[in-house]
Amino acid sequence: MTARLTTTSYAVLAQVAVRPWSTYELAQQRVRYFRYVWPRAESAIYREVKRLSSMGLLEAKKEHVGKRARTVYSITEKGREALRAWLATPVSPFAMDFEAMIRLFVAPLGTKDEIIATLKLVLNDAREMLRFSGEVKQEFLEGMAVTQDQVYIRALAVDFFISLLNTVEAWAQRTLDEIESWDDLSPDGKNERALEKLRELPVPTPGSIETTPVPPRTQRQRHRRA
Repeated sequence: MTARLTTTSYAVLAQVAVRPWSTYELAQQRVRYFRYVWPRAESAIYREVKRLSSMGLLEAKKEHVGKRARTVYSITEKGREALRAWLATPVSPFAMDFEAMIRLFVAPLGTKDEIIATLKLVLNDAREMLRFSGEVKQEFLEGMAVTQDQVYIRALAVDFFISLLNTVEAWAQRTLDEIESWDDLSPDGKNERALEKLRELPVPTPGSIETTPVPPRTQRQRHRRA
């Protein structure tokens, strides 16, 4: 049974373990939190909820709000056992789904205007998400959050998201400034400046390199899927 579960399964179980939700509410929570660390389509969440319910890991209950009926899902003891078993396993290596970086790698195949447009979208998205994060922060400070009783955990997650978004915003702005100063996307006159930038990056480096660096073993392990 457990072998059939995916990270998406556990993401849903983790959310429902906090409190019962309707599928619509679960999808909204995905928008608020999970999509930034585990991006999956809203339709996948709906399918996963139904699948977990059929497996006996979630329990469905019909409720009425006025004249409107809705199905609310809560976690079963079997679901809690599966979630506890998963929490005891090693976590998958850090990974990031960031399409803009792929576009940056192949930017010389396109135009300067195209990569600038991409970076502006990244910058605007980061700023919009920082605005939203500020609202989430205030929601908790005013005691209005749906998961207010979990603030001691949620604050740690909000800290991560805001730190990440500030990093993305700063990177997008300085990268945009750099590329806008170029006449074109050719390497002419740019490589020496790039090496200077690399020398200034705040990461320890060995005295010398004799072979091509190999990523850490953990990064070469197979990631969980779906």
